[in-house]
Amino acid sequence: MQFWQTWKRRIDKKYRVIYKRGPSRLALFFAGIAIASWVSFLLLSGYPVVQYIYYTARPATSGKLALLLSQVTTKPQESLKNEEIVDHKLPELDVSKPGGEYLMIPSIGVDAVIWEETTANYEKALRRGVWRVPEMPIPTTGTPVILVAHRFGYLEWTNEFRRKNSFFNLPKLKEGDEIEILWEQRLFKYEVTRVVEGEEIDSYSSDLILYTCKFLVTPERIFVYADRVN
Repeated sequence: MQFWQTWKRRIDKKYRVIYKRGPSRLALFFAGIAIASWVSFLLLSGYPVVQYIYYTARPATSGKLALLLSQVTTKPQESLKNEEIVDHKLPELDVSKPGGEYLMIPSIGVDAVIWEETTANYEKALRRGVWRVPEMPIPTTGTPVILVAHRFGYLEWTNEFRRKNSFFNLPKLKEGDEIEILWEQRLFKYEVTRVVEGEEIDSYSSDLILYTCKFLVTPERIFVYADRVN
C-alpha cells in the first residue's frame, strides 16, 4: 500500500504541469484532424447504407428515376445535323474488334454494353445499364447520339457492375476527357466539351450527349456533351 501511494505521488508530480496547462495547441490541432477524418469516413462509408435503406423503403424509386431519364425532350429528326450519312465520315471497319455496341469512358471506369430498346421499354434497357435513345441517330448514320444510364442503379447490381455500367461518376468528367463508342466494329472517339446541370438538353449541336439523374428523385440531370475527334 505504501508503495502504491509513493508511486502515485511521483506520477502526480511528474504530470502536474501538464494537467494544469491542459493539452497543447498542437495536440488539439491533431485531435481536430483525427475527429474530422473519422466523421468524413463515417459519412462516406455510410452513403451506400443510406442508399440501401432508401431504396428498400421506397422500392419504386428506381422506376421513377428511369421514367425521369426517359422524359428528356428530343429534337425532331429533320432538324438534326448530319442526319444522313452524306459527309459523315466513318472510322475504319476493324474486324478484329468484337461485334455489338459498347461505351468506354476510361477516366471514370465505364465499360458498358449499349442496349437498344424502344422508348416504351426504356426501363428494361436501363436495368441492364446504358440505353441509347432510339429516336436519335446511331453513330454510323448521324448525330447527336444520345446515351442514358442510371446514376445510382438497382439494389441487385453488384459494385463491379455498378462501376462499369452506371453514370454515377459522370459529374467527374471534365473538358478534354476521352469517350469511345464501339459500333458495328468501328471505333468512334469523342472528346468532352461541356459538363453541365439542368432539366433538359440545351443544345443538339454536339456529336454525343450523355446524361443521368443528379439526385434520387428530382428532375435535375447531369449532361455531358462531346464531339468526335476521329
